Amino acid sequence: QVPPCCLPRRASLTRACRFSPRVLADMNVSVLTLGGDVVTTLDVTPSSKLEDFREQLCEAVGPRLGNIAGAADLRPRLFHCGGELLPGLPLISAGIREGSPLTFVVTAATRVVSASGDGTARIWNPETGDCLQTLGTVGWEKRATVQDGALRAGREMTSAAFSPDGKLVLSASADCTAKIWSTQSGEIVHTLLGHRRRLRSAAFSPDGALAVTASDDLTAKIWSVESGECLHTLQGHSLE
Repeated sequence: QVPPCCLPRRASLTRACRFSPRVLADMNVSVLTLGGDVVTTLDVTPSSKLEDFREQLCEAVGPRLGNIAGAADLRPRLFHCGGELLPGLPLISAGIREGSPLTFVVTAATRVVSASGDGTARIWNPETGDCLQTLGTVGWEKRATVQDGALRAGREMTSAAFSPDGKLVLSASADCTAKIWSTQSGEIVHTLLGHRRRLRSAAFSPDGALAVTASDDLTAKIWSVESGECLHTLQGHSLE
């Protein structure tokens, strides 16, 4: 009989145990355009976050996409099953699995434009409140003058609007003119002349090809954005 002191203690047989970390294999996902065309396919780590995936996507597609991702006025976005992928969320937590299709969309960053009595339009970042760009120069002249038969009532801007693609701004002014501005250079592309009284408002057509202006001269005018030419003068309003 073996003396008790010679028996191995059970505690010495197993001191500790650990689960081995679960290693998730890379998964292959496809990146598509809104039209369903494949941009690229990537092998990604399920624990990767949107920021990592976006960087990998830029490297895979090349400099063109990299320029888009870095542009201040453009916002690259990724969607899965109708929902947008948000920063900080691991891909696997967003429901992305092997073979999942992702939709890649580039949209214009959110901006707002304002028109002022100081004769300028300003483009703003609504999230930070920063002024990104000033169109025109400040001028507070309120004195009305008559030039070429038109009553020009100072330099006040009465309205401003973005074109659908965000590349242009259309402003209306009390000096009887509307102006089309480039948001990239801040320069005037066209000055729209023809109204005889102050302009109240101006807007782009949904496709961005046309502009319309409304004036105290009781007319509206339709303009070609490309040429700045007046295509039609709409008459028929009255003060009665």
